[in-house]
Amino acid sequence: MSEKQSKPQKEREQKNIFERNSKYFTVCVYALFEIVIATVLIYLVVNWPKTKQTIAEVINILSPFFMGFFIAYVLNPLVKRLNILLQHKRIKYKLNNKARLALSILLSYIIAFGIIVVIMIYIVPQFIKSIQDLTGQTTAMYDAVFDFLNDIQSKHPDLNLALIEEKINDFKPKLLDFGTNIVTNAFPLIFDISMSIVKSVINLLLAIVISVYILIDKKLLIYNIKRLLYSILPKKKANYFCSTASKCNTIFSGFIFGKLIDSMIIGFLCFIFMVILRLPYAVLLSTIVGITNMIPYFGPFIGAVPGLVIYLLLDPIKAVIFGVLIFVLQQFDGLYLGPKILGESTGLKPIWVIFAITVGGAYFGVIGMFLGVPVVAVIAFLLDEFMHRQLNKRNIKDL
Repeated sequence: MSEKQSKPQKEREQKNIFERNSKYFTVCVYALFEIVIATVLIYLVVNWPKTKQTIAEVINILSPFFMGFFIAYVLNPLVKRLNILLQHKRIKYKLNNKARLALSILLSYIIAFGIIVVIMIYIVPQFIKSIQDLTGQTTAMYDAVFDFLNDIQSKHPDLNLALIEEKINDFKPKLLDFGTNIVTNAFPLIFDISMSIVKSVINLLLAIVISVYILIDKKLLIYNIKRLLYSILPKKKANYFCSTASKCNTIFSGFIFGKLIDSMIIGFLCFIFMVILRLPYAVLLSTIVGITNMIPYFGPFIGAVPGLVIYLLLDPIKAVIFGVLIFVLQQFDGLYLGPKILGESTGLKPIWVIFAITVGGAYFGVIGMFLGVPVVAVIAFLLDEFMHRQLNKRNIKDL
């Protein structure tokens, strides 16, 4: 009886050997997908110059979308605040959600445009005037440097400062040649600048329109992204991904906007005190201090260097006053203002902040020094989350 049963069973097994197996089919699909991806990556690396050119062209074409996303990202906190204010109980005329959102976006752009207009009318002319005054005093600064070097040479004859004087003498004709070349090539330069301005204006207008649509349809965009995630990932993983992305956004945006407000306050205070102390070039130097203050730790000192150099050549006493002012502002920012505005937005220890500034500055310059801190903060958060999950899987709680 067992032999009769075993024979049909063998026949069924032989019959089903070529039937579809979902497990092995999935493995084959994944393997094929990885082979295709690896082949594409190898092709892109081997033809790197062409790949780099193609990437640059794509980025150039999509630049209005990147710019629009950036504008929307920057204005989004202001839109949220205005939206909340328009819901306040003291406001007599209540608006529906769409009208309130539209009004919040409109007011945000008016405020942003107003700030730009104020900067262009009041700050930029003073900025240019300060640079022109400094350029006009170039000869006096050269004479001051030479007098300083000659004074040191007379007091210390053993020092050989001829090389420094030679370098300074070589640098001055280069400045004159630079000015001559600009005049000679004025017409091609003006044409190229004009075309660049027209293109930039068109891209800017497109970016503004795109940013408006992003702000209007923000909830719909987020909803569709979530739909996509939940359609391709298990629910638990999709929940974790959305939660983690929200926390990363909080860390990144919290630092960016907090540091922006902090630097604007420091730049404004620097301008007020420079006017009170009657220090020249207040607009120029306070703007530099405010911008460089965006860089944690090193920013105030980087911003102080141009002012110290200028004042040392003009009046050493003013250089001392300016140095003390920057030191006081840096202490106020580090001990009181910064912690009040930023709090623990990044959660990074000082050693990691210094690491982020050093690596970011080495590869991406000033922008890298600023963005390096929130980027490293996000990476540290993701790494901490990964380690926490892995330790929980292994049931390791006490280390």
